[in-house]
Amino acid sequence: MNEPPDDRSPLALAMEWTSRVTTVSLEMVLPGVLGYWVDQWLGTRMVFLVLGVVFGLVSGMWHLIRMTQPPAADRRSRQNSAEEDDKP
Repeated sequence: MNEPPDDRSPLALAMEWTSRVTTVSLEMVLPGVLGYWVDQWLGTRMVFLVLGVVFGLVSGMWHLIRMTQPPAADRRSRQNSAEEDDKP
């Protein structure tokens, strides 16, 4: 199935991708920074820092994977067309 052409300006497309990259970057970094701050506040040794870094990495990777998948409507239409092709 062909996607409709995107008639937005190149600047609008660049701003959209900049927003996506910034969101994922902050999603990966901020939990670690927050964990570091909590460790300093409680006087613990890198417990919350490690938890924050792991959480940030997992959530950022999950977001990147979701961003690269086609929208749900496209997946449903592809499944429906595949099912129709399998019918005799």
